[in-house]
Amino acid sequence: MCNMIYFEAKGESLLSYIGMSKSEFAVRMGVKRQNVGALFKSKNIVTIRKASEVLGVPFSLLVGYVEEPEIDGLGYMIEKDADETCIMHIQPEDIPTGSSVDAMRLRQKLIHTFYTSWKMKNPEQRLYNIDLRDYINIRYISIEETAAHASLSYLSTLAVLQLDAILVNSKIIKKVPSKHNNKNQSQFESMLIMHYDCVGVGKIKMTVGVRRSDKKKVQYCITAMNVDK
Repeated sequence: MCNMIYFEAKGESLLSYIGMSKSEFAVRMGVKRQNVGALFKSKNIVTIRKASEVLGVPFSLLVGYVEEPEIDGLGYMIEKDADETCIMHIQPEDIPTGSSVDAMRLRQKLIHTFYTSWKMKNPEQRLYNIDLRDYINIRYISIEETAAHASLSYLSTLAVLQLDAILVNSKIIKKVPSKHNNKNQSQFESMLIMHYDCVGVGKIKMTVGVRRSDKKKVQYCITAMNVDK
């Protein structure tokens, strides 16, 4: 499924998740029930856009690729200069291991660079999460908190590079109050603890803050749960 769009790869599962029967979906799409499976293989933009309206999810989600890249072939972009962009491919062995200050600083730099690249490719700085049925936004606090905590371990740094899949596919585990004695959490009224199982990394924890001002959900921190420094 690595080269399949979400509509084709997980469309039928999405139906079940949101509680819509194939019969209802077929009626609203104007097709016979037995043709629903074939419809999810459609590459027709008009069809997929109509499906996004029927399902109540963003069009960009259905046409996006949701599978995370292979662990041994991760890549990200960094801005080289005003006229040239350089693509770098990260291998697991490229991420420093160990708990030395130098290793941590290198991992922190890598995380900052990755987020910079991600923002270049995602100018809206958000992705739609299926479980929350809402967007999760990336902000300055996302980068600072994640770089500070994920850089403490090799596995957590590797986890951050799966950002797209984490933002889209993580599922909420619980909702907890924000820590009033934590300055970085003061802008949030509550924190959502979410988990994502990633091949090659294991279970990943993502903390999402719900802002007091506008209720927007902001990715706060990402770390691997089975940490091996």
